[in-house]
Amino acid sequence: MELCEYQNKRLLRENKIPVLSGEVAYTVEEAVEKAEKIGAKSWRLHVQVPKGEKILKYIPAIKGSLDAHSLKDVEKIALDLFRTKVITASKREYLVQRIYVEELCQIEKRLSFSMRVDTQRQKMIFSFNKQKNKPLECEIPLKKPTVLFWCRILKMFEFQGMQSASLLPILKNMYAFFMKYNVVSIEFDPVVLTKEGKWIVLDSQITFDDEAMFLHPELAKFREIAKGEESQERARLYNFRYQPFDGNIACLVNGSGLGAATLDMIVEQGGRPACLLDVGTEPTKESVFQALKLALSEPNVEGIFVNIFGGITRCDVIADGLISASQEISVGMPLIVRMDGTNAQVGTRLLFDSRLPLIVMKDFDEAVKTVIKQVEDLL
Repeated sequence: MELCEYQNKRLLRENKIPVLSGEVAYTVEEAVEKAEKIGAKSWRLHVQVPKGEKILKYIPAIKGSLDAHSLKDVEKIALDLFRTKVITASKREYLVQRIYVEELCQIEKRLSFSMRVDTQRQKMIFSFNKQKNKPLECEIPLKKPTVLFWCRILKMFEFQGMQSASLLPILKNMYAFFMKYNVVSIEFDPVVLTKEGKWIVLDSQITFDDEAMFLHPELAKFREIAKGEESQERARLYNFRYQPFDGNIACLVNGSGLGAATLDMIVEQGGRPACLLDVGTEPTKESVFQALKLALSEPNVEGIFVNIFGGITRCDVIADGLISASQEISVGMPLIVRMDGTNAQVGTRLLFDSRLPLIVMKDFDEAVKTVIKQVEDLL
């Protein structure tokens, strides 16, 4: 997962990594207000596009700089930008809908460096890009790096005195950020030394691990969800897989193999799957609850088939989740539960005792026939 520039900079600022003062604006008037609030003498206006994409060109072409030296300049540039479309490196076209207004600084020196996970070597790598030279790389210790390690990194920059020492907090906080948010790669390019003698991260590219987003709900809220992908996004938050189809029977399973078999069986019996929700091999009561809520939120769903084979998964946990969801949500459609394996008898008894309007079965084939027939009887 990648975020927009203004989101990256907000996170960096919150984690004690120095960035310039800036605010996102959605209208021309707001751009002027943000510039005035920042209080600088000059500003630079950055168009914001989804997921950190790189802008190749503006349509129509922007004439002149995007640097503003007065509030009137900010207003004029913002007005031009909000009338503009941009084409990104991925060949996508976007109408400009937001601008990042940032103070402008005078630059003495610039450099760039990065941290990344090398999946082939299963190591973390620090890389420093020297101008016109091959990047210098250094392996980051798996345990917390020592002062000696950071001194070794600082020598790569070939700066002296305070210019070198003042980079140390940026490096340490960059590493802390890297570890805190399960980052796959983070690049600061460029990091600049201002005329006031301060190091500032002027731009960054950060890639977060999609599979770790359930650990960081504070990051997940930043994710920009494309139209039509809302359900997949909700599924990702609870660490289960979701696949939509064009049918009317929602399938809730535990495990990809069982999921494939369930879809095949429903199709063979003449049914039409609406979606597949795989809660994984170790679901919790909460994840089952959220999976059923998601299935019920799909407008074309007319029946639900819960197919659970207990191994690591405990059927009583599944039952608890279904009971919790059904008590808070009016299902109002056929709900067939097939359970077998670990604690299946306990889970079945819990569902019977709940007196909920559902059918619990053990035979896979009969359960599939039942859900298809009940859905057809409603039509």
